[in-house]
Amino acid sequence: MSVYVFLGPSLPVEQARAVLDAHYLPPVSCGDVTELVLDREPPTVIGIVDGLFEQVPAVWHKEILFAMSRGVRVVGASSMGALRAAELHAFGMDGVGSVFEDFRDGRLTDDDEVTIVHAPGEDGYRPLSEAMVNLRAGLAGARQAGAISAATHDALLAAAKRTFYPDRSWGQVYADGREAGLPQDELDALRGHVRTTRPDAKRDDALALLARIHDMVAEGVQPPVCAFDFEPTYYWEKLLRTVRQQRGERAMEQALGVPAATALAQLAEQRPEVTSAALLDTLVRREAEHLGVLVPEEIRAKHSEEGGALREVISGHLRGDLTDPVLRKLEQLGLLASARAALAAGRDTPEGDPQQAVPLPSGRRE
Repeated sequence: MSVYVFLGPSLPVEQARAVLDAHYLPPVSCGDVTELVLDREPPTVIGIVDGLFEQVPAVWHKEILFAMSRGVRVVGASSMGALRAAELHAFGMDGVGSVFEDFRDGRLTDDDEVTIVHAPGEDGYRPLSEAMVNLRAGLAGARQAGAISAATHDALLAAAKRTFYPDRSWGQVYADGREAGLPQDELDALRGHVRTTRPDAKRDDALALLARIHDMVAEGVQPPVCAFDFEPTYYWEKLLRTVRQQRGERAMEQALGVPAATALAQLAEQRPEVTSAALLDTLVRREAEHLGVLVPEEIRAKHSEEGGALREVISGHLRGDLTDPVLRKLEQLGLLASARAALAAGRDTPEGDPQQAVPLPSGRRE
């Protein structure tokens, strides 16, 4: 079984590996889930904890539905995963943890509840602000423990909600309390409670997701029950083309050591036969997809690679469209006479044999 988990600031990868052996990927963004599933054997389980949304497009709901339609169990929690699981649980996506439950049941509705700023990947996605759900958890815990009154809890919670998400922190909560003239002894008690308990709903839910997937794998993962029919759309097809293009560009840069655009430009000048053949394969494949062409097994067996088999089938479909271009190309290359002679020498059936071509009512022959 293969398990992939998109993880970032909610939990350090080192802690995650202690709970679940999986392939850990950076926070998910648009195209990442599709990349795991498209044109390859899909994973058994995909876990979504963290995701990007502002600097790049967020992961699409349709990507998750696509993965599920391919038999992948998708589990979400904590942050972006909790949001998507709450939105898609009716379609069969699994959700884990208190944050997911609060969004699913409508107690929370704003995306900013889980939004934070964080350091880049090379710095381990270290959180640089505090999530609103974590502040809620800490304030609720302090009230239940008797550290703060209900009135102080409500005032601090309202102030935190008014704060722009990049500026949220426990330090800001204490500053808001002092500015509002709240009892200093309660603020001191809150500070001690937070220091001792380190409230972190997102971390706790991320750990719960990993534990859930661990148990699923141990018990034998069952495919999701998909309460939908997956329907491809124009924009979905555009996303698939983008994912395939980006995958190809990464593979080319890795293989040739230069960016794909540089490699293609140089190859077009130095090895035009390579790019021409690749262009032909691409156009043939797209036409085959457009026509819904299926390659018969006997034709596939004649060719060492898929492109050759597709070219033979497409040539049959487009025979009438090929006659003029082929004739012009023979004339341009000065091959018309030699081609005529070679074809005459290789003819097995005498000219005029009725079995060579059958006249059609219109007078055409095929």
